[in-house]
Amino acid sequence: GLSATLPNYEDVATFLRVKPDKGLFFFDNSYRPVPLEQQYIGITEKKAIKRFQIMNELVYQKTLEEAGVNQVLVFVHSRKECAKTAKAIRDMALAEDTLVNFLREDSASREILQTEAEGVKSKELAELLPYGFAIHHAGMARGDRTLVEDLFADGHIQVLVSTATLAWGVNLPAHTVIIKGTLVYSPEKGAWTELSMMDVMQMLGRAGRPGFVSRADDKGVGIILTTHSELQYYLSLLNQQLPIESQYVAKLADNLNAEVVLGTVQSADDAVAWLGYTYLYVRMLRNPTLYGASEAEKASDPLLEQRRLDMVHSAAITLDKCALLK
Repeated sequence: GLSATLPNYEDVATFLRVKPDKGLFFFDNSYRPVPLEQQYIGITEKKAIKRFQIMNELVYQKTLEEAGVNQVLVFVHSRKECAKTAKAIRDMALAEDTLVNFLREDSASREILQTEAEGVKSKELAELLPYGFAIHHAGMARGDRTLVEDLFADGHIQVLVSTATLAWGVNLPAHTVIIKGTLVYSPEKGAWTELSMMDVMQMLGRAGRPGFVSRADDKGVGIILTTHSELQYYLSLLNQQLPIESQYVAKLADNLNAEVVLGTVQSADDAVAWLGYTYLYVRMLRNPTLYGASEAEKASDPLLEQRRLDMVHSAAITLDKCALLK
């Protein structure tokens, strides 16, 4: 069974040698217990500081719309950004005298937040809790994180600003989910990269989940704030128009080395046959030009044997240079 986050699920079925008529089950958005309303906002500002300011203002406006009615989960992409964003929303609410909207009417809830704020280790969290705001990231003490999760689950916290670890690790839903920006720093590449579709869907999946909240939602709201240039990319991605491509080429030499060590691959022909069992090969047949093979090449060599041989040869040369293969 595959979820709706994978548009080209037939390719995965082919890779897994699953019979489409018997063993393949696909669950699209119609299976979602609570419908998800999606909003995409593209920001045209080029300067980073101004762009972040606009994003903070938009997050404030969107949280204010739900203030006192529904809980909001805001995802940011660094630990520092958690406290910065939460404080920015709180400060705007203070400036516009709307802070009272974010606190629940019952005095018991306010008293709980005030009392719990006194016992937390994080200074930023202690400052935010009395106002109905909170932060959550892996750098916080375990006790603080558990407290935030419990207070949010019980409805005392109205706005929770978190990193993506919450989306993957803890089943904590909210009526509205806001993804503030889509650029994340990749240590591997040493550069800023766009959020993957899986991360985006995992975050949006937190919107409007039933069974965990005191009152069942009639819909969940997912809001993505991104740059205007990336807007079309995310629209295509989340409307299931972009297939999942293979990333195997980047690690082909490592994997070939492992297969040689195991004894699975002992010749070039073995390596070509082995490559034929990968998802990379399934996608190469579907979209040869993306993987360096022309349409003419595909027409003259339908199984792309020569292309596979070239790839194996390149990987073998890399291994030879590293003295891992002779």
